Amino acid sequence: MDTLRFDRHQLWNVLNTSRTIGSEMGHQLYCLQTLMLNMYETRMNTPADPDDPNVQKQIDSLTKICFDVDNETAQSGNRKSTLYRKLGFQDQSNPGNDFSLNTPPGLLALDNICYFSNKYQESCVKVVLENCTRADEHDCPFIKASIMLTKTLCEILRIGEPPQEEETAYYPMLFSHDKPFEEFFCICIQLLNKTWREMRASMEDFPKVLGVAKEQITRALQNQPPTFDAFRVRLNQLTYAEIIRLWERERKSKEEDQAQAAPIIELRKMITPEMKELIRQQRLNYLIEGSKFPKYTTRGRTKEKYWQWKLTPNLKAFHYGDCAENDNLPLEKLNNKLPVSDIKSFVTGRDCPHIKDKKEKTRMAPTGTLPKTKFKMTTTSFAIQHVNSDTNDMYCFVAKDEVEFDMWTDGLNVLLGHEMRSTQMYKDLNMLLDMEIRIRLLDAEGIAIPNEPPPIPPEPENYDFAFPEL
Repeated sequence: MDTLRFDRHQLWNVLNTSRTIGSEMGHQLYCLQTLMLNMYETRMNTPADPDDPNVQKQIDSLTKICFDVDNETAQSGNRKSTLYRKLGFQDQSNPGNDFSLNTPPGLLALDNICYFSNKYQESCVKVVLENCTRADEHDCPFIKASIMLTKTLCEILRIGEPPQEEETAYYPMLFSHDKPFEEFFCICIQLLNKTWREMRASMEDFPKVLGVAKEQITRALQNQPPTFDAFRVRLNQLTYAEIIRLWERERKSKEEDQAQAAPIIELRKMITPEMKELIRQQRLNYLIEGSKFPKYTTRGRTKEKYWQWKLTPNLKAFHYGDCAENDNLPLEKLNNKLPVSDIKSFVTGRDCPHIKDKKEKTRMAPTGTLPKTKFKMTTTSFAIQHVNSDTNDMYCFVAKDEVEFDMWTDGLNVLLGHEMRSTQMYKDLNMLLDMEIRIRLLDAEGIAIPNEPPPIPPEPENYDFAFPEL
């Protein structure tokens, strides 16, 4: 270790220069880092002896530091068991078993805990006491967390694995300290506690919290931080909320990349007619359910009057009639009738006679739709023309919002045999296509989808295939 310590200081001076580290030098640094970290392998694979006086002495020292009690006070059975429970030991009758049954990381976890409690007493006490003040279901057991975190850190740094050919991933900060793994643990255990708090986790969430912490650590190491301080700063930036945001961005980016693959484009084209048919049915069902509109004529609004319109289930006619503002009349009570076959066309916006010559107005969305949202009447107005009427004699409507406007204009287009063209239709179509493609690709999760289909193999030299005789 003395030779390694001397070499480490010399190497740190080299790493601190402004020279660019080439791939060959990077591989050598990686190999040196691997050999250095593998010196922890023996402790990692060695289970603690619960009856070893040194193990019990270290546990007693930890208890004294965290709870400021002397050995005599901690000797009583109930008191000792209570303190062990607060520390997060699973076996409170013989706490050394926690470092025996969980191997790896075995004694390496105990070494890390003792290093943290001795060198960073204030931080260690803060972590332990913070968890003691939480409700039992939200308590993060310090000992269990330390053991599992040590194991995770060993996996991240690949302790116990031989150097890999052509690997160049090294971390300069590990060469900046005589106790690199212990320092690494001290920073990460505080991160784990912080993430636990941000996630408002309970004991059932322990694997999830550990997974998020592993993601935070892995991402922070990607920048190859030169010092442990730089590593700590990067970890503080990678909050739980930031990790969620990064995961969401990566998921969207992956989906966008997949969407550009030729097979996915072909699949979207193939299922688009089926999705459009679903939207058509939904629009017709919306018209069958019916809507209530403020009553307009070609001359303008009929004050405080409303009428209700519903499409018959056989799609042959609209029934309509006057109603109160809060009424929802059944189809049989709507006495007026407009056969679909008598509809010549419909117009929207400024082409509607009831707003054609009027100044632009806005109206608030009614209660229960989109509060505090204004809509221009030109974007929510439409009018239906009867086959035997002119443009000055039409059924005039103003929808309560743009969604209702899109639903009715789409439904009228379907009834008249035209294509749906509303903004809502394209939103619904994209949503349905995305959902359907995700469902169909569930079996291909984790499989890279090629941009081009595989080439067709060449034809055989002959077709004289041999078949077994029956």
